[in-house]
Amino acid sequence: MTRTATRSAWGTWIGFESCPALLGRLVEGFAGPWIPLEDVPVPGMPVVPANDTDAAQDAAQGAAPDGTGAIGCVLLAARSPADLRRAVPLRGLLPAATRVRIAVADVPSWAAQPLPVAAPGACWRHLTEMRVARRGRGWHLDAAFTEPVPAGDVVAHVVNGLFGGCEAATPVAGLEGGATADWRPGDPNVTLSPPGGPVPDRRDAPGCDLPLRRAEPDGPVAGAVVTGAVVTGSGVAGAVVDGLLPPLDEAVVNPIGFRRNPALGIAALAAHREGFAVTLGADRLVRLPASGRVTDVDIARLRDVRGIEVPGPQAGEEGRASGVARVVAALSAAGIPVLAAPDPARDRALGPALAAALAPVTGEALASDLRREELSIRLRRAALREHGAAARWRRLALSAGLPVPPDPRVSILLCTRRPEMVPFAVEQMERQRGVSAELIVGLHGFTAREAAIPRTRLPITVIEAPAATPFGEVLNRMAAAASGSYLAKVDDDDWYGPDHLADLLLARRYSGADLVGSAAEFVYLEPLDVTIRRCIGTERFVPLVAGGTMLVTRAAFEAAGGFRPLARTVDGQLLQAVEAVGGRIYRTHGLGYVLRRRSAYGHTWRQPVQSFLASYQEQWRGLVFNELMEDGARWRADVRT
Repeated sequence: MTRTATRSAWGTWIGFESCPALLGRLVEGFAGPWIPLEDVPVPGMPVVPANDTDAAQDAAQGAAPDGTGAIGCVLLAARSPADLRRAVPLRGLLPAATRVRIAVADVPSWAAQPLPVAAPGACWRHLTEMRVARRGRGWHLDAAFTEPVPAGDVVAHVVNGLFGGCEAATPVAGLEGGATADWRPGDPNVTLSPPGGPVPDRRDAPGCDLPLRRAEPDGPVAGAVVTGAVVTGSGVAGAVVDGLLPPLDEAVVNPIGFRRNPALGIAALAAHREGFAVTLGADRLVRLPASGRVTDVDIARLRDVRGIEVPGPQAGEEGRASGVARVVAALSAAGIPVLAAPDPARDRALGPALAAALAPVTGEALASDLRREELSIRLRRAALREHGAAARWRRLALSAGLPVPPDPRVSILLCTRRPEMVPFAVEQMERQRGVSAELIVGLHGFTAREAAIPRTRLPITVIEAPAATPFGEVLNRMAAAASGSYLAKVDDDDWYGPDHLADLLLARRYSGADLVGSAAEFVYLEPLDVTIRRCIGTERFVPLVAGGTMLVTRAAFEAAGGFRPLARTVDGQLLQAVEAVGGRIYRTHGLGYVLRRRSAYGHTWRQPVQSFLASYQEQWRGLVFNELMEDGARWRADVRT
């Protein structure tokens, strides 16, 4: 666009606490003043849901937060995509304007461009021009409208385009101003309330299911937030959660971009001015605010370090324990190993599971790439399950006595032509933990009378199909009999770690992908009695995953038309179809899966054994499992069935 910001422009920022100098040169044609978004007062009116754009426009028609009248242009400067997500629950603080500019200063290398996903309503019907341009390490979006539109809706739709569809968050939250924005990143369905005031009603109903308020009028104390004193107009009260760290935003603080072979050594976390810094020798890699908030940009800059050393408590710095704990939780969730000296105050904030996962992380252990990745996976599991926003809010709802939806069920599709493999395959699924699952067994070419189907704690459904039925058609019949929200395809002769399905669900949550799977990194070449580890990139969006590890949402499976009724290549056909209809595919780590390879004959994947030796990173004599497989003698004894 050729127009520049006029005197009626209103600028606000989020995320620049540790680098305020960057703000002044970020947006051309606007010299300020800049207002911190988290300091904008909450208007004394209800916040309208994001999908009610017409009502939101009426409520915010041209009114500036300071009461100065109409706004010609609203500018929002965000330090990173993570900060842009934190702006979404504060969308009601942004006025309406005929021009909306969004500047994201820095993005990770894997991040997409900020193309909004337009929702129904009046907002995008008034669009006349939009421009998205790359600026340095970030992106700028400039949109012009014929009528004033709620700038907060534009921000929410841009975030939706960046990170994929926003799943409904439970429970609906009430936040007390900008200081509590960290507790509900990316959620446009929150209700804001003034400090100390009641949560306003929304459409003749309580404005939220669970309100949060600041521990003190001046802001959260050591990251703590208290609920209970704030009530809605209809009398809905919260529950006390004093002392908890703000939850991690899984969409931005996660293992995406993990590097198996980092090029740098062990960095160190230290106090720096009013916050923290991560340094490597004389180089300062990142600066962090005193709150300990870590963004996706910070994580991207730390990907090449082998680990980060965190010192124990220092004299005179007792008040930093909460900030340090928040940094450690975020680094762990991202899969960056943390070497942490004992600190009782920090470990209480982290919780027993994450504190226990930190204990075995040593410099000696991190010297091995494989051992480092094993520790990384244990850390990310503990951090995301304990401190992830979804898990945290579920526990808050339960503690407040609110109903929560049941865990989504995974329907395991196990199809086999070999009756002798049924006990082994069922036992592999029996050892899965941390998921609600059912087992759909497809007997392809034989009947249940010819197979010894073992007793299992899993609900089980058996589907029989003649040998002449195409493999893809059998899988479709099995999927039709399944009741789960997710379909997981497994093979009858491969080994699966006990957290295989739980890790796939975790990857699905932080990636937002429609289909997730593992890499076939570890392969047991049975004719040669050799286990190899292949060089396959993981923790990234890709077009291919191992067919025996695919987990797909029911919606994406149906949108792709299911499996094609073919005798082979059904896995690759489904992957291609998911991408063709606009779905995303994500490949997580491969340490919870071992592919067994016999001869090419009898496999639907006809790759010969010798081809696996063309490129591998490590090899071992015999059947060898990494630590995450939690192997035992019975798994080894069943190799040659």
